[in-house]
Parts: sequence; C-alpha cells; structure tokens
Amino acid sequence: MSDSGRDSSAGPALGVGARVGREIAEIRSAWADSNTRRGTAAMVLVLVGTFGVGMLPPDNVWRDVPGLGWFQTSRAGQIIAVALLLYGVILLLDAWLRMRPTASSRPVTRGTLWCWSLPLLPAPPLLSFDAYSYAAQGEMVHRGFDPYSDGPAVLGDLFQAQVDPIWQFTPAPYGPLSLQVQHLVTDVSGHNAYLAAILMRIPALIGVLLLAIYLPRLARALRYDGEITMWLAVLNPLVVLHLVGGAHNDSLMIGLMILGLWLGVTHHLAVGAVCIAAAASIKQPAAAAILAVAALHAWRGNDWGRPSKLDVVRKLVPATAIFGVAFAAIGLLSGLGFGWVTALGVPGAVRSMLAPFTAVGSGLEWIAYRAGATALGDAMVPTVQRIGQLIGLSIMCYLVWRYKAKHPVRTLGWILIAFVVTGPVIHPWYMLWGGVLFAMTEFSVRRRQAVLWATVGFVLYSAFDFGWFKNSQTAFVVSAMLALMWIATGHDKGLNRDVDLGRHRA
Repeated sequence: MSDSGRDSSAGPALGVGARVGREIAEIRSAWADSNTRRGTAAMVLVLVGTFGVGMLPPDNVWRDVPGLGWFQTSRAGQIIAVALLLYGVILLLDAWLRMRPTASSRPVTRGTLWCWSLPLLPAPPLLSFDAYSYAAQGEMVHRGFDPYSDGPAVLGDLFQAQVDPIWQFTPAPYGPLSLQVQHLVTDVSGHNAYLAAILMRIPALIGVLLLAIYLPRLARALRYDGEITMWLAVLNPLVVLHLVGGAHNDSLMIGLMILGLWLGVTHHLAVGAVCIAAAASIKQPAAAAILAVAALHAWRGNDWGRPSKLDVVRKLVPATAIFGVAFAAIGLLSGLGFGWVTALGVPGAVRSMLAPFTAVGSGLEWIAYRAGATALGDAMVPTVQRIGQLIGLSIMCYLVWRYKAKHPVRTLGWILIAFVVTGPVIHPWYMLWGGVLFAMTEFSVRRRQAVLWATVGFVLYSAFDFGWFKNSQTAFVVSAMLALMWIATGHDKGLNRDVDLGRHRA
C-alpha cells in the first residue's frame, strides 16, 4: 500500500455500465470453479427447502401452489423439505471449505458471492422470521403508529399475522433509519405483507455488497490479506445464509460500518463519521466504530506511523462530535426520534442458550427451583446477565485503552465480539458484527481456524434449530457434536499456507 493509504487495486473510477460489466465478468469467471457451482447447487436445495412448513407463516401464498404447497401439506413433503435444507447447508459448508485460497487455487472473487446469493433472492426469509417483523414495522410507520410504543399486533391483519408470536406486542429496538428503510420497502411492495418481507433482501443485499467491495479493499489498505478476507469473511456461509437469506438489517449496519472505516482510511474524517452515524441509525452497536475511524485517521495523519494515544484522542473528539450531530439529525429528520432507547431490552425477551451468561443463569435457576428457592431462582437469569454485561463493559474499556492506537480495526472486532458474547442474547448472525473484522485482522492460523469452527458451529446450529428441532437446547447439542466430528476428521486442516502477511498496521 502506498503511504497515502489508498487501495491502488481499486483502479480508476468506472461508470455504471462498466461496473455492471465487470461484475458479470466476475460471475462468469467464478462459475468456472467447481466449488462455486457446488455452492450454487447447495443454495438451490436450500431454496426448495425454504418452502417447507416450518419456514413459512401458517397463512402464506405458497400453501395452495401445486408442487410447492406439497412441502407444507404432506408429511412426506415436510420431511423432504427439511432434508433438502439441511443437505444444502452442509453442501455449502463443504464448497466453502474447498474454496480456501492456496498457491494453486483460482482467485476468490465477488462472482462467487453473486452465484451463491442469487438463488436465495426469491426464497422465503431463511432461518428466521425477522423479515416479517421488519415488514410489519414498516407498515406501522406508514399507518402512523409509533413502532417504539406499539407492537405489530396493532395492525390486526396479515402483516401482524406473519410476525412471530413472541414479537407481536413488543416495540421495535432498531434505529430510526432502519425503520424508515423498512417503511420504504413496504411502500415499494404495494403494501403486500409477504412481498414486503421478501423485498427486505434489497437493503440486506446492499449491505452485503458494501461488505464485499470495501472489506477486501480495507484489508489491502491496511496490509492484510485481501483474498483470505474475501474467502473467510465475505463468502462465509453465515453471511450468505443469514445476511442474504435471512434479510437481517444487521447486513446494512455492517456494510455501512465497513464503508465508514474505509472512508476513515481514504477520505476526510467527517465523511467516515457520518457514515458510522448512518450505520448506528440502523442498529446501535455500530456506534463503537467511531473509535476505529478516529484512530485510522490518526494513522493517516501521522504518515502511517503509529500515532500516540493523545493523537487518537485529538481525532476522536471532532469525530465523536460529528457522529453525534449526524446521529441526532437522522433521528429528528426521520420523524421517529429516539424512542428506541426504551426498547433496547426487547431482544433479551428471548432466552438464548447460546449466550454464555444466560446459559449459566438458566442452570443456576434450575438448581434453585429444585432446591425450593423460587424467589432466588427467579432472580438468577437477570442477575447473571447483568454480571455478564458488566464484565463485557470492563473488557471493552480495557481494549479501548490498551489497543485503540496500536490496532484500531482489530480492537473494534474484539469489542463487538465481546459485546455479543457477554450480552444476554446471541443470534448466530450477531457474531458477524465483529466476526468479519476478526476474520480480516487475525492472521495466525489458530485464530483463523477458530473462525472456521465458529462458522460451522453456528451454521449447523441455525439449520437444526430452525429446520428440524425447533428446540434450541437439542439443536445446540446436535450441532456441537457434528462440529466436533468435523474438527476431528481434519476438515479444518490446510488453512496453514504460506502467505506474505506483510506489516500489519491496524
């Protein structure tokens, strides 16, 4: 990378036609790789499997469609749909693992991401019902309801009926920009409840494309391995299945966050800070990225020599001020304000056994109940969760103080992972908040293998939990056993290749 910090590999600015032509050329090139074709076939199987009874609300447009309706109305069809889904997920994992970059392998490009994503675009929301909640919240904004005060139950129609019962009466915890994006998508759908949920993939796909374009560029600019980043972070099955397939608004948050980091490296500090404000207006955890933007700009201002902590603070003060003004402006201009503050605890309504402190609290609760200490048992889960959050806050403060100047992007990845792991609830796609940065910046073989293990574990958990068991504890045990089998049979080997890691700056 040149001292200016610019990614020379990005090339000159291209027009829209030239960009589309380049993407098509990358798709053609990627299609020549058998692993790309294998992964695409896997996504076609997943597409068919999504029409099973467990993947759709009871009242859906596909139930009476000849052929597709059979997957819901017939017991044999239901079993086959689940089998196709699970086999497709495992086949995708296999294709992804085979695609790991080596000295003799084909280059890994965005073309593969397109090939794997396109079969999912017409599919029902995958491995989650969140997109139906987004559609209902967008319709609430359209009808003048306050989504920060009311739940989707106020709609009383198909928009409401599609939403998971646990979220029927809960307010929205998302930022105002996210709700206005959902409102826009609902308007574009013609206020068709099911179509609105499907079209939530538009902003999700935009987020994934931002991730696919700017994360490898950021990696090269900071002298990390761009090809490993593309394979390990961008083509990661969690990205394909949850961000594209599940249409989660986390996708747009992550994409804008990565764009903000890139702008912090290559452009003015204010531009990066405004982009981070937009990301945080989708989902609030992205606000932590303002620390990395300031530190990256301090690196740039110091001619790419490591800045002092004081240098970072000098950049952080104006960056935080710009971020705060932009964040407040988005909230006010959206017409929705800051009601999300009172709804931040909504995601914790689900007891997630993936969250370590929630799992420990649940175990202590069970013991207390068996001992007849009902009052103590009732307090166990919330108490242990609060302890976890305090531990997480302590870890994050230590990371900021110790590493923000030395390794700002890596530190941000660790902060977001610590925030998720010590929090009260974990969904598999939450791990992508910091996981994509971890996959880019952690260059030791052992830590990259940790990314592989986590990916396989969370993908298998997602598939078994949503597709078969509908029981998180059973799905956790089964997927953990399969992940251990995967590790024991040596599928995580071969990651150790000779890579010129260069001098990692951030």
